[in-house]
Amino acid sequence: MAEALIDAGVTAGLSRQVSQQLVVGTMLGSARMMAETGDDPVALRAAVTSPGGTTAAAVRTLEFKAVRSAFIEAVAAAAERSRQLGR
Repeated sequence: MAEALIDAGVTAGLSRQVSQQLVVGTMLGSARMMAETGDDPVALRAAVTSPGGTTAAAVRTLEFKAVRSAFIEAVAAAAERSRQLGR
């Protein structure tokens, strides 16, 4: 996910270094908020998503592209492969 976000930043015109700094900061900040508040990720996202804003636009695109399903399928594939390797 970090690789894709960094590449997206570069595609949007950022330098690779700036894009990486922004991605690291975003991921660290998100993880810190989840750890410190104990809030559900859905609630945290809702708290930072303005209707018609940039996060809402990004979330709509992710939903349209079925990214959540892709993550679920990727974890299932890794779990299955782990079971196979454990036999």
